[in-house]
Amino acid sequence: MRYGLIGNCKTCALIHETGAIDWCCLPNFDSPSAFARLLDPAGGTFQITLAGSCQLRQSYLPSTNILQTEFDDGENAFVLIDFMPRYREGEAHCRPVEIHRLLRPLRGHPVVRITYQPRLNYARGETVVKVREGVIVAMNALEDIFLYSDLPLEGILADQPVPLTMDHYCILTYHEKLSMPTIGYALDMLDKTKTYWDAWANYCRLPAFGQDAALRSALTLKLMTFEDTGAIIAAPTTSLPEALNEGRNWDYRFCWLRDASLLLEALKRIGHFGEAKAFIHFLLRLFESKQTKTQIVYSIDARSNLEEEILPHLKGYRDSGPVRIGNNAWHTKQNDIFGEILHTLYLFYVTYQFEPMNDEVWALVRFLVNTIAREWATEDAGIWELRRQTAHFTFSKVLSWVALDRGIKIAEKLGKTYAAESWRPIAAAIHQDIEAKGWNADVGAFTQAYGSSHFDASLLLLERYGFLKRHDPRWIATVRLSETALACNGFTFRYTNPDDFGRPKNAFIVASFWLAKALASIGEDARARTIFERVVAHANPVGLLSEGVDPVTGELFGNFPQAYSHMALINTAMVLGAEKG
Repeated sequence: MRYGLIGNCKTCALIHETGAIDWCCLPNFDSPSAFARLLDPAGGTFQITLAGSCQLRQSYLPSTNILQTEFDDGENAFVLIDFMPRYREGEAHCRPVEIHRLLRPLRGHPVVRITYQPRLNYARGETVVKVREGVIVAMNALEDIFLYSDLPLEGILADQPVPLTMDHYCILTYHEKLSMPTIGYALDMLDKTKTYWDAWANYCRLPAFGQDAALRSALTLKLMTFEDTGAIIAAPTTSLPEALNEGRNWDYRFCWLRDASLLLEALKRIGHFGEAKAFIHFLLRLFESKQTKTQIVYSIDARSNLEEEILPHLKGYRDSGPVRIGNNAWHTKQNDIFGEILHTLYLFYVTYQFEPMNDEVWALVRFLVNTIAREWATEDAGIWELRRQTAHFTFSKVLSWVALDRGIKIAEKLGKTYAAESWRPIAAAIHQDIEAKGWNADVGAFTQAYGSSHFDASLLLLERYGFLKRHDPRWIATVRLSETALACNGFTFRYTNPDDFGRPKNAFIVASFWLAKALASIGEDARARTIFERVVAHANPVGLLSEGVDPVTGELFGNFPQAYSHMALINTAMVLGAEKG
Protein backbone atom coordinates (compact mmCIF):
# COMPACT_ATOMS: atom_id res chain seq x y z
CA MET A 1 0.00 0.00 0.00
CA ARG A 2 2.42 2.64 -1.19
CA TYR A 3 -0.12 5.44 -1.08
CA GLY A 4 -0.43 8.73 0.72
CA LEU A 5 -3.79 10.20 1.76
CA ILE A 6 -4.90 13.79 1.26
CA GLY A 7 -8.27 15.26 2.19
CA ASN A 8 -10.25 18.11 3.71
CA CYS A 9 -12.82 16.45 6.06
CA LYS A 10 -15.37 16.08 3.28
CA THR A 11 -13.63 13.66 0.95
CA CYS A 12 -10.12 12.47 0.19
CA ALA A 13 -7.81 10.91 -2.38
CA LEU A 14 -5.18 8.18 -2.37
CA ILE A 15 -2.03 9.10 -4.28
CA HIS A 16 0.49 6.45 -5.24
CA GLU A 17 4.20 7.10 -4.89
CA THR A 18 4.32 7.22 -8.70
CA GLY A 19 2.18 10.39 -8.61
CA ALA A 20 -1.12 8.70 -9.52
CA ILE A 21 -4.47 9.50 -7.95
CA ASP A 22 -5.84 5.97 -8.04
CA TRP A 23 -8.80 6.41 -5.69
CA CYS A 24 -11.03 9.42 -5.15
CA CYS A 25 -14.75 9.79 -4.54
CA LEU A 26 -16.44 13.14 -5.17
CA PRO A 27 -17.91 15.16 -3.59
CA ASN A 28 -18.10 13.05 -0.38
CA PHE A 29 -16.33 10.03 1.08
CA ASP A 30 -19.15 7.69 0.09
CA SER A 31 -19.92 9.22 -3.31
CA PRO A 32 -19.20 7.24 -6.49
CA SER A 33 -15.54 7.23 -7.48
CA ALA A 34 -13.99 9.51 -10.08
CA PHE A 35 -10.75 7.50 -10.07
CA ALA A 36 -10.68 3.81 -9.15
CA ARG A 37 -7.54 2.29 -10.67
CA LEU A 38 -6.92 0.95 -7.17
CA LEU A 39 -9.68 -1.57 -7.92
CA ASP A 40 -9.24 -2.08 -11.65
CA PRO A 41 -6.69 -0.98 -14.29
CA ALA A 42 -9.58 0.60 -16.24
CA GLY A 43 -11.06 2.33 -13.18
CA GLY A 44 -9.53 5.72 -13.91
CA THR A 45 -6.40 7.57 -12.79
CA PHE A 46 -4.75 11.00 -12.77
CA GLN A 47 -0.99 10.55 -12.89
CA ILE A 48 1.81 13.09 -13.06
CA THR A 49 5.31 11.65 -13.32
CA LEU A 50 8.75 12.25 -14.74
CA ALA A 51 9.21 11.03 -18.31
CA GLY A 52 11.51 8.00 -18.18
CA SER A 53 12.71 5.98 -15.21
CA CYS A 54 13.49 7.78 -11.98
CA GLN A 55 13.86 7.50 -8.22
CA LEU A 56 10.74 8.24 -6.14
CA ARG A 57 10.35 9.58 -2.62
CA GLN A 58 6.99 10.39 -1.06
CA SER A 59 6.52 12.19 2.26
CA TYR A 60 4.27 14.63 4.06
CA LEU A 61 5.29 18.18 4.76
CA PRO A 62 6.03 18.08 8.51
CA SER A 63 2.92 18.23 10.75
CA THR A 64 0.52 18.46 7.79
CA ASN A 65 -1.61 16.39 5.43
CA ILE A 66 0.11 17.96 2.43
CA LEU A 67 1.80 15.25 0.39
CA GLN A 68 4.92 15.74 -1.68
CA THR A 69 6.37 13.26 -4.16
CA GLU A 70 9.87 13.80 -5.53
CA PHE A 71 10.93 12.44 -8.92
CA ASP A 72 14.66 12.31 -9.70
CA ASP A 73 16.44 10.66 -12.63
CA GLY A 74 19.87 11.81 -11.52
CA GLU A 75 20.04 14.87 -13.77
CA ASN A 76 16.50 16.18 -13.66
CA ALA A 77 14.13 16.43 -10.71
CA PHE A 78 10.79 17.91 -9.76
CA VAL A 79 8.43 17.71 -6.81
CA LEU A 80 4.67 17.17 -6.99
CA ILE A 81 2.78 18.75 -4.10
CA ASP A 82 -0.73 17.39 -3.54
CA PHE A 83 -3.37 18.65 -1.13
CA MET A 84 -7.03 19.46 -0.71
CA PRO A 85 -7.60 22.99 0.61
CA ARG A 86 -8.69 23.34 4.21
CA TYR A 87 -8.33 26.62 6.07
CA ARG A 88 -10.01 28.94 8.53
CA GLU A 89 -11.85 32.09 7.57
CA GLY A 90 -13.01 33.74 10.77
CA GLU A 91 -14.79 31.04 12.76
CA ALA A 92 -15.60 28.95 9.69
CA HIS A 93 -13.61 26.13 8.11
CA CYS A 94 -13.39 26.37 4.32
CA ARG A 95 -12.97 23.10 2.43
CA PRO A 96 -13.69 23.47 -1.29
CA VAL A 97 -14.00 20.16 -3.13
CA GLU A 98 -10.72 20.65 -4.97
CA ILE A 99 -7.51 18.70 -5.43
CA HIS A 100 -4.47 20.92 -5.98
CA ARG A 101 -1.41 19.50 -7.72
CA LEU A 102 1.60 21.82 -7.84
CA LEU A 103 4.51 20.91 -10.10
CA ARG A 104 7.80 22.49 -9.01
CA PRO A 105 11.12 21.94 -10.88
CA LEU A 106 14.06 21.21 -8.59
CA ARG A 107 17.03 20.54 -10.85
CA GLY A 108 18.00 20.23 -14.51
CA HIS A 109 15.30 20.28 -17.19
CA PRO A 110 12.55 17.91 -16.03
CA VAL A 111 9.99 16.73 -18.56
CA VAL A 112 6.75 15.38 -17.11
CA ARG A 113 4.01 13.11 -18.41
CA ILE A 114 0.41 13.72 -17.37
CA THR A 115 -2.15 10.97 -17.74
CA TYR A 116 -5.67 12.22 -17.06
CA GLN A 117 -8.27 9.46 -17.28
CA PRO A 118 -11.27 10.11 -15.01
CA ARG A 119 -13.92 7.41 -14.96
CA LEU A 120 -16.95 8.74 -13.11
CA ASN A 121 -19.58 6.70 -11.27
CA TYR A 122 -17.28 3.77 -10.45
CA ALA A 123 -16.33 3.60 -14.15
CA ARG A 124 -19.93 2.68 -15.04
CA GLY A 125 -21.02 4.02 -18.38
CA GLU A 126 -18.92 6.27 -20.60
CA THR A 127 -17.02 9.27 -19.24
CA VAL A 128 -16.58 11.87 -21.99
CA VAL A 129 -13.54 14.12 -21.56
CA LYS A 130 -13.05 17.29 -23.63
CA VAL A 131 -11.62 20.81 -23.52
CA ARG A 132 -14.16 23.62 -23.16
CA GLU A 133 -13.33 27.31 -22.68
CA GLY A 134 -10.13 26.96 -20.71
CA VAL A 135 -11.06 23.85 -18.73
CA ILE A 136 -11.07 20.08 -19.24
CA VAL A 137 -14.55 18.76 -18.51
CA ALA A 138 -15.24 15.11 -17.75
CA MET A 139 -18.92 14.12 -18.04
CA ASN A 140 -20.87 10.99 -17.19
CA ALA A 141 -24.65 11.35 -17.48
CA LEU A 142 -25.54 14.38 -15.33
CA GLU A 143 -22.30 14.43 -13.36
CA ASP A 144 -19.16 16.31 -14.31
CA ILE A 145 -15.80 17.35 -12.90
CA PHE A 146 -13.41 20.07 -14.04
CA LEU A 147 -9.63 20.23 -14.46
CA TYR A 148 -7.93 23.63 -14.61
CA SER A 149 -4.24 24.09 -15.39
CA ASP A 150 -1.74 26.63 -16.70
CA LEU A 151 -0.21 23.81 -18.77
CA PRO A 152 -1.52 23.20 -22.33
CA LEU A 153 -4.89 21.48 -21.90
CA GLU A 154 -4.84 19.73 -25.26
CA GLY A 155 -1.36 18.44 -24.43
CA ILE A 156 -2.63 17.00 -21.15
CA LEU A 157 -5.38 15.10 -22.94
CA ALA A 158 -2.92 13.88 -25.56
CA ASP A 159 -0.49 12.68 -22.86
CA GLN A 160 2.27 14.76 -24.42
CA PRO A 161 5.63 15.38 -22.67
CA VAL A 162 5.63 18.73 -20.88
CA PRO A 163 8.91 20.53 -19.99
CA LEU A 164 8.92 22.24 -16.56
CA THR A 165 10.76 25.54 -16.34
CA MET A 166 8.72 27.11 -13.55
CA ASP A 167 5.96 26.26 -11.05
CA HIS A 168 2.73 25.04 -12.63
CA TYR A 169 -0.61 23.86 -11.27
CA CYS A 170 -3.40 21.42 -11.97
CA ILE A 171 -6.60 21.96 -9.98
CA LEU A 172 -9.34 19.35 -10.12
CA THR A 173 -12.73 20.59 -8.91
CA TYR A 174 -16.15 19.05 -8.44
CA HIS A 175 -17.83 22.43 -9.03
CA GLU A 176 -17.13 24.62 -12.05
CA LYS A 177 -15.20 27.74 -11.02
CA LEU A 178 -16.76 31.13 -11.62
CA SER A 179 -13.33 32.67 -12.17
CA MET A 180 -10.30 31.02 -13.72
CA PRO A 181 -7.76 29.80 -11.12
CA THR A 182 -4.18 31.06 -11.29
CA ILE A 183 -0.86 29.92 -9.89
CA GLY A 184 -1.29 32.67 -7.31
CA TYR A 185 -4.57 31.11 -6.16
CA ALA A 186 -2.96 27.67 -5.91
CA LEU A 187 -0.01 28.99 -3.89
CA ASP A 188 -2.36 30.93 -1.60
CA MET A 189 -4.39 27.76 -0.97
CA LEU A 190 -1.16 25.89 -0.22
CA ASP A 191 -0.07 28.51 2.30
CA LYS A 192 -3.48 28.62 4.02
CA THR A 193 -3.76 24.84 4.14
CA LYS A 194 -0.26 24.49 5.59
CA THR A 195 -1.10 27.10 8.24
CA TYR A 196 -4.25 25.18 9.18
CA TRP A 197 -2.53 21.81 9.56
CA ASP A 198 0.46 23.29 11.41
CA ALA A 199 -1.91 24.85 13.96
CA TRP A 200 -3.96 21.65 14.30
CA ALA A 201 -0.87 19.51 14.82
CA ASN A 202 0.69 21.95 17.28
CA TYR A 203 -2.44 21.66 19.42
CA CYS A 204 -1.99 17.89 19.77
CA ARG A 205 -0.80 16.59 23.11
CA LEU A 206 1.51 13.75 22.08
CA PRO A 207 2.70 10.79 24.16
CA ALA A 208 6.25 10.50 25.41
CA PHE A 209 6.55 7.24 23.46
CA GLY A 210 5.95 6.83 19.72
CA GLN A 211 5.38 10.55 19.11
CA ASP A 212 5.92 10.62 15.35
CA ALA A 213 3.59 7.66 14.75
CA ALA A 214 0.97 9.13 17.09
CA LEU A 215 1.02 12.50 15.31
CA ARG A 216 0.66 10.91 11.88
CA SER A 217 -2.20 8.80 13.25
CA ALA A 218 -3.90 11.89 14.67
CA LEU A 219 -3.60 13.75 11.37
CA THR A 220 -4.93 10.70 9.53
CA LEU A 221 -7.92 10.37 11.87
CA LYS A 222 -8.73 14.02 11.30
CA LEU A 223 -8.83 13.38 7.55
CA MET A 224 -11.46 10.70 8.12
CA THR A 225 -13.90 13.01 9.90
CA PHE A 226 -16.93 14.13 7.90
CA GLU A 227 -17.38 17.65 9.18
CA ASP A 228 -20.90 18.06 7.80
CA THR A 229 -22.30 15.66 10.42
CA GLY A 230 -19.47 14.75 12.80
CA ALA A 231 -19.34 11.14 11.54
CA ILE A 232 -16.01 9.37 11.18
CA ILE A 233 -15.47 6.76 8.50
CA ALA A 234 -13.78 3.45 9.21
CA ALA A 235 -11.64 3.86 6.08
CA PRO A 236 -11.87 5.86 2.85
CA THR A 237 -11.85 2.79 0.57
CA THR A 238 -14.00 -0.15 -0.39
CA SER A 239 -13.18 -3.76 -1.22
CA LEU A 240 -9.47 -3.82 -0.45
CA PRO A 241 -9.30 -7.49 0.56
CA GLU A 242 -8.45 -8.72 4.05
CA ALA A 243 -6.64 -11.52 2.19
CA LEU A 244 -6.34 -12.16 -1.54
CA ASN A 245 -9.03 -14.20 -3.27
CA GLU A 246 -11.12 -15.01 -0.22
CA GLY A 247 -14.09 -12.70 -0.77
CA ARG A 248 -13.45 -10.74 2.45
CA ASN A 249 -13.92 -7.44 0.62
CA TRP A 250 -16.08 -4.78 2.29
CA ASP A 251 -17.04 -1.16 1.92
CA TYR A 252 -15.68 0.81 4.89
CA ARG A 253 -16.72 4.33 3.89
CA PHE A 254 -19.29 4.41 6.68
CA CYS A 255 -19.44 5.15 10.40
CA TRP A 256 -19.19 2.18 12.80
CA LEU A 257 -20.56 3.06 16.22
CA ARG A 258 -18.36 0.53 18.01
CA ASP A 259 -15.42 2.75 17.12
CA ALA A 260 -16.97 5.46 19.28
CA SER A 261 -15.27 4.89 22.63
CA LEU A 262 -11.86 4.15 21.09
CA LEU A 263 -12.20 7.26 18.99
CA LEU A 264 -13.32 9.41 21.89
CA GLU A 265 -10.44 8.13 23.98
CA ALA A 266 -7.90 8.84 21.23
CA LEU A 267 -9.19 12.34 20.49
CA LYS A 268 -9.41 13.23 24.16
CA ARG A 269 -5.89 11.98 24.79
CA ILE A 270 -4.42 14.18 22.05
CA GLY A 271 -6.49 17.19 23.16
CA HIS A 272 -8.92 17.58 20.25
CA PHE A 273 -12.28 17.87 21.99
CA GLY A 274 -14.15 19.53 19.12
CA GLU A 275 -14.04 16.42 16.94
CA ALA A 276 -15.15 14.30 19.89
CA LYS A 277 -18.13 16.56 20.59
CA ALA A 278 -19.15 16.54 16.94
CA PHE A 279 -19.10 12.74 16.92
CA ILE A 280 -21.24 12.51 20.06
CA HIS A 281 -23.78 14.89 18.54
CA PHE A 282 -23.85 12.73 15.40
CA LEU A 283 -24.58 9.79 17.68
CA LEU A 284 -27.44 11.65 19.36
CA ARG A 285 -29.00 12.57 16.02
CA LEU A 286 -29.10 8.89 15.11
CA PHE A 287 -31.29 8.14 18.12
CA GLU A 288 -33.61 11.11 18.24
CA SER A 289 -36.52 8.68 18.03
CA LYS A 290 -36.91 5.91 20.62
CA GLN A 291 -38.30 3.80 17.79
CA THR A 292 -34.98 3.89 15.97
CA LYS A 293 -33.49 0.48 15.29
CA THR A 294 -30.07 0.22 16.93
CA GLN A 295 -27.56 -0.95 14.34
CA ILE A 296 -23.79 -1.15 14.21
CA VAL A 297 -23.11 1.08 11.19
CA TYR A 298 -24.65 4.13 9.49
CA SER A 299 -23.83 6.31 6.53
CA ILE A 300 -21.93 9.54 7.10
CA ASP A 301 -25.20 11.47 6.69
CA ALA A 302 -26.98 9.17 9.18
CA ARG A 303 -28.84 6.94 6.69
CA SER A 304 -29.55 3.48 8.07
CA ASN A 305 -30.03 1.59 4.78
CA LEU A 306 -26.62 0.59 3.38
CA GLU A 307 -27.81 -2.14 1.04
CA GLU A 308 -24.88 -3.90 -0.58
CA GLU A 309 -24.22 -4.09 -4.31
CA ILE A 310 -21.50 -5.90 -6.26
CA LEU A 311 -19.86 -4.10 -9.21
CA PRO A 312 -18.95 -7.00 -11.53
CA HIS A 313 -17.22 -4.78 -14.12
CA LEU A 314 -14.40 -3.97 -11.67
CA LYS A 315 -11.82 -6.74 -11.22
CA GLY A 316 -10.84 -5.76 -7.70
CA TYR A 317 -7.52 -4.96 -6.08
CA ARG A 318 -4.90 -7.23 -7.67
CA ASP A 319 -7.74 -9.10 -9.39
CA SER A 320 -9.12 -10.08 -5.99
CA GLY A 321 -12.83 -9.31 -6.26
CA PRO A 322 -15.62 -8.80 -5.66
CA VAL A 323 -15.94 -5.03 -5.47
CA ARG A 324 -18.78 -4.11 -3.15
CA ILE A 325 -20.47 -0.79 -2.43
CA GLY A 326 -22.73 -0.57 0.59
CA ASN A 327 -22.36 -2.86 3.58
CA ASN A 328 -24.89 -5.39 4.80
CA ALA A 329 -23.40 -5.33 8.28
CA TRP A 330 -26.27 -2.95 8.99
CA HIS A 331 -28.54 -6.02 9.01
CA THR A 332 -26.57 -7.98 11.59
CA LYS A 333 -27.52 -8.22 15.24
CA GLN A 334 -24.58 -7.26 17.43
CA ASN A 335 -25.30 -6.90 21.12
CA ASP A 336 -21.93 -5.35 21.94
CA ILE A 337 -23.01 -2.07 20.33
CA PHE A 338 -25.10 -1.09 23.36
CA GLY A 339 -22.12 -1.28 25.67
CA GLU A 340 -19.95 0.62 23.22
CA ILE A 341 -22.41 3.52 22.98
CA LEU A 342 -23.14 3.67 26.70
CA HIS A 343 -19.44 3.49 27.58
CA THR A 344 -18.89 6.39 25.19
CA LEU A 345 -21.68 8.44 26.76
CA TYR A 346 -20.29 7.65 30.21
CA LEU A 347 -16.81 8.83 29.20
CA PHE A 348 -18.14 11.96 27.52
CA TYR A 349 -20.55 13.15 30.18
CA VAL A 350 -19.25 11.64 33.44
CA THR A 351 -15.53 10.89 33.17
CA TYR A 352 -14.38 13.72 30.89
CA GLN A 353 -17.36 16.03 31.59
CA PHE A 354 -17.20 17.67 28.17
CA GLU A 355 -20.64 19.16 28.77
CA PRO A 356 -23.62 18.62 31.12
CA MET A 357 -25.97 15.77 30.27
CA ASN A 358 -29.38 16.92 29.09
CA ASP A 359 -32.84 15.36 29.00
CA GLU A 360 -32.34 14.00 25.49
CA VAL A 361 -29.19 12.13 26.44
CA TRP A 362 -30.75 10.65 29.57
CA ALA A 363 -33.68 9.45 27.47
CA LEU A 364 -31.17 7.79 25.11
CA VAL A 365 -29.39 6.12 28.04
CA ARG A 366 -32.67 4.67 29.33
CA PHE A 367 -33.66 3.48 25.86
CA LEU A 368 -30.34 1.72 25.25
CA VAL A 369 -30.07 0.13 28.70
CA ASN A 370 -33.65 -1.10 28.68
CA THR A 371 -33.20 -2.55 25.19
CA ILE A 372 -30.09 -4.59 26.02
CA ALA A 373 -31.61 -5.60 29.35
CA ARG A 374 -34.16 -7.52 27.25
CA GLU A 375 -31.73 -8.75 24.58
CA TRP A 376 -28.48 -9.68 26.34
CA ALA A 377 -29.26 -13.38 26.71
CA THR A 378 -29.82 -13.90 22.96
CA GLU A 379 -27.23 -15.00 20.41
CA ASP A 380 -25.69 -12.43 18.05
CA ALA A 381 -23.13 -12.09 15.24
CA GLY A 382 -20.36 -10.85 17.54
CA ILE A 383 -17.90 -8.00 17.25
CA TRP A 384 -16.45 -9.38 14.01
CA GLU A 385 -19.82 -9.27 12.23
CA LEU A 386 -20.09 -12.89 11.15
CA ARG A 387 -22.74 -13.10 8.45
CA ARG A 388 -23.83 -16.71 8.68
CA GLN A 389 -23.05 -17.62 12.29
CA THR A 390 -24.51 -16.58 15.61
CA ALA A 391 -23.46 -17.64 19.10
CA HIS A 392 -23.31 -16.56 22.71
CA PHE A 393 -20.09 -14.62 22.18
CA THR A 394 -18.32 -13.82 25.43
CA PHE A 395 -17.37 -10.31 24.35
CA SER A 396 -20.98 -9.50 23.45
CA LYS A 397 -22.02 -10.61 26.94
CA VAL A 398 -19.27 -8.53 28.53
CA LEU A 399 -20.35 -5.45 26.59
CA SER A 400 -23.94 -6.12 27.61
CA TRP A 401 -22.72 -5.99 31.21
CA VAL A 402 -20.81 -2.78 30.37
CA ALA A 403 -24.07 -1.26 29.08
CA LEU A 404 -25.86 -1.97 32.36
CA ASP A 405 -22.87 -0.96 34.48
CA ARG A 406 -22.39 2.38 32.73
CA GLY A 407 -26.13 2.99 32.76
CA ILE A 408 -26.15 2.46 36.53
CA LYS A 409 -23.21 4.83 37.00
CA ILE A 410 -24.88 7.51 34.88
CA ALA A 411 -28.16 7.09 36.77
CA GLU A 412 -26.36 7.41 40.11
CA LYS A 413 -24.57 10.54 38.91
CA LEU A 414 -27.93 12.06 37.95
CA GLY A 415 -29.66 10.98 41.16
CA LYS A 416 -32.00 8.64 39.24
CA THR A 417 -32.05 5.99 41.98
CA TYR A 418 -35.07 4.16 40.58
CA ALA A 419 -33.23 3.37 37.37
CA ALA A 420 -30.01 2.30 39.04
CA GLU A 421 -31.87 -0.03 41.37
CA SER A 422 -33.89 -1.62 38.58
CA TRP A 423 -30.77 -2.25 36.46
CA ARG A 424 -28.43 -3.49 39.19
CA PRO A 425 -29.87 -7.05 39.45
CA ILE A 426 -29.64 -7.45 35.65
CA ALA A 427 -25.99 -6.34 35.63
CA ALA A 428 -25.24 -8.83 38.38
CA ALA A 429 -27.00 -11.62 36.49
CA ILE A 430 -25.01 -10.92 33.32
CA HIS A 431 -21.73 -10.82 35.25
CA GLN A 432 -22.51 -14.13 36.93
CA ASP A 433 -23.51 -15.67 33.58
CA ILE A 434 -20.20 -14.67 31.98
CA GLU A 435 -18.13 -15.99 34.86
CA ALA A 436 -20.01 -19.30 34.75
CA LYS A 437 -20.08 -19.79 30.97
CA GLY A 438 -17.42 -17.53 29.42
CA TRP A 439 -14.60 -18.95 31.54
CA ASN A 440 -13.35 -22.28 30.21
CA ALA A 441 -11.79 -24.17 33.11
CA ASP A 442 -10.24 -26.78 30.81
CA VAL A 443 -8.49 -24.08 28.79
CA GLY A 444 -7.80 -21.85 31.79
CA ALA A 445 -9.01 -18.63 30.15
CA PHE A 446 -12.03 -16.72 28.92
CA THR A 447 -12.80 -17.95 25.41
CA GLN A 448 -14.51 -16.70 22.28
CA ALA A 449 -18.00 -18.03 23.01
CA TYR A 450 -19.84 -20.02 25.61
CA GLY A 451 -18.75 -23.65 25.37
CA SER A 452 -15.91 -22.79 22.98
CA SER A 453 -12.19 -23.48 23.39
CA HIS A 454 -11.18 -20.85 20.83
CA PHE A 455 -9.47 -17.58 21.69
CA ASP A 456 -10.58 -14.14 20.54
CA ALA A 457 -8.60 -10.87 20.61
CA SER A 458 -11.67 -8.93 21.74
CA LEU A 459 -11.21 -10.55 25.17
CA LEU A 460 -7.97 -8.59 25.52
CA LEU A 461 -10.31 -5.67 26.32
CA LEU A 462 -11.84 -7.20 29.46
CA GLU A 463 -9.59 -5.17 31.74
CA ARG A 464 -10.11 -1.98 29.74
CA TYR A 465 -13.87 -2.13 30.31
CA GLY A 466 -13.48 -2.94 34.00
CA PHE A 467 -14.87 -6.46 33.83
CA LEU A 468 -11.61 -7.85 35.27
CA LYS A 469 -8.95 -6.16 37.36
CA ARG A 470 -5.37 -6.22 36.12
CA HIS A 471 -4.19 -8.34 39.06
CA ASP A 472 -6.95 -10.93 38.62
CA PRO A 473 -5.29 -14.31 37.87
CA ARG A 474 -8.00 -15.00 35.28
CA TRP A 475 -7.04 -11.82 33.40
CA ILE A 476 -3.33 -12.65 33.49
CA ALA A 477 -4.03 -16.17 32.27
CA THR A 478 -6.32 -14.94 29.47
CA VAL A 479 -3.67 -12.48 28.26
CA ARG A 480 -0.84 -15.01 28.30
CA LEU A 481 -2.81 -17.81 26.65
CA SER A 482 -4.29 -15.43 24.06
CA GLU A 483 -0.78 -14.38 23.09
CA THR A 484 0.24 -18.00 22.65
CA ALA A 485 -2.86 -18.81 20.59
CA LEU A 486 -3.19 -15.66 18.46
CA ALA A 487 0.27 -14.07 18.06
CA CYS A 488 2.45 -14.82 15.03
CA ASN A 489 5.73 -13.08 14.24
CA GLY A 490 4.83 -10.16 16.47
CA PHE A 491 1.34 -9.69 14.99
CA THR A 492 -1.98 -10.81 16.43
CA PHE A 493 -4.98 -12.51 14.81
CA ARG A 494 -8.55 -11.65 15.78
CA TYR A 495 -9.15 -15.41 16.04
CA THR A 496 -7.74 -18.45 14.26
CA ASN A 497 -10.76 -20.76 14.06
CA PRO A 498 -12.70 -20.95 10.76
CA ASP A 499 -15.45 -18.42 10.04
CA ASP A 500 -17.82 -17.79 7.10
CA PHE A 501 -14.86 -17.67 4.67
CA GLY A 502 -12.54 -20.27 6.18
CA ARG A 503 -9.55 -19.85 8.45
CA PRO A 504 -8.18 -16.28 8.62
CA LYS A 505 -4.78 -15.85 6.96
CA ASN A 506 -3.80 -12.35 8.01
CA ALA A 507 -3.36 -10.71 11.38
CA PHE A 508 -5.41 -7.74 12.54
CA ILE A 509 -3.49 -4.58 13.39
CA VAL A 510 -5.84 -3.35 16.11
CA ALA A 511 -5.60 -6.76 17.81
CA SER A 512 -1.82 -6.38 17.91
CA PHE A 513 -2.19 -3.06 19.74
CA TRP A 514 -4.76 -4.62 22.09
CA LEU A 515 -2.25 -7.33 22.97
CA ALA A 516 0.43 -4.71 23.61
CA LYS A 517 -1.85 -2.83 26.01
CA ALA A 518 -2.92 -6.03 27.72
CA LEU A 519 0.70 -7.08 28.25
CA ALA A 520 1.48 -3.65 29.67
CA SER A 521 -1.40 -4.06 32.11
CA ILE A 522 0.23 -7.18 33.59
CA GLY A 523 3.66 -5.59 33.83
CA GLU A 524 5.14 -6.83 30.55
CA ASP A 525 6.14 -3.35 29.36
CA ALA A 526 9.21 -4.40 27.35
CA ARG A 527 7.30 -6.99 25.35
CA ALA A 528 4.43 -4.55 24.86
CA ARG A 529 6.81 -1.99 23.40
CA THR A 530 8.36 -4.59 21.12
CA ILE A 531 4.93 -5.41 19.66
CA PHE A 532 4.11 -1.71 19.25
CA GLU A 533 7.39 -0.98 17.49
CA ARG A 534 7.02 -3.98 15.18
CA VAL A 535 3.57 -2.87 14.03
CA VAL A 536 4.67 0.72 13.54
CA ALA A 537 7.71 -0.47 11.56
CA HIS A 538 5.31 -2.09 9.08
CA ALA A 539 3.38 1.09 8.39
CA ASN A 540 3.78 2.21 4.80
CA PRO A 541 6.51 4.73 3.83
CA VAL A 542 4.37 7.73 4.88
CA GLY A 543 3.26 6.15 8.18
CA LEU A 544 -0.20 4.82 7.25
CA LEU A 545 -1.71 1.54 8.42
CA SER A 546 -4.36 -0.67 6.91
CA GLU A 547 -6.71 -3.08 8.67
CA GLY A 548 -4.54 -6.17 8.53
CA VAL A 549 -1.06 -7.49 7.82
CA ASP A 550 0.40 -10.71 6.47
CA PRO A 551 2.34 -12.00 9.48
CA VAL A 552 4.90 -13.70 7.24
CA THR A 553 5.63 -11.06 4.59
CA GLY A 554 4.59 -7.94 6.52
CA GLU A 555 2.42 -6.79 3.59
CA LEU A 556 -0.54 -4.60 4.51
CA PHE A 557 -4.03 -5.82 3.61
CA GLY A 558 -7.58 -4.57 4.01
CA ASN A 559 -9.14 -1.16 3.64
CA PHE A 560 -6.66 1.66 3.91
CA PRO A 561 -5.88 3.66 5.89
CA GLN A 562 -7.88 2.20 8.76
CA ALA A 563 -9.23 4.48 11.49
CA TYR A 564 -9.44 1.63 14.00
CA SER A 565 -5.71 0.91 13.58
CA HIS A 566 -4.69 4.54 14.02
CA MET A 567 -6.99 5.06 17.03
CA ALA A 568 -5.46 2.02 18.70
CA LEU A 569 -1.95 3.23 17.90
CA ILE A 570 -2.58 6.52 19.71
CA ASN A 571 -4.19 4.88 22.73
CA THR A 572 -1.43 2.28 23.01
CA ALA A 573 1.33 4.87 22.68
CA MET A 574 -0.29 6.87 25.47
CA VAL A 575 -0.35 3.83 27.77
CA LEU A 576 3.22 2.80 26.97
CA GLY A 577 4.45 6.37 27.38
CA ALA A 578 2.72 6.98 30.70
CA GLU A 579 4.78 7.26 33.85
CA LYS A 580 4.28 4.31 36.17
CA GLY A 581 2.83 5.30 39.55
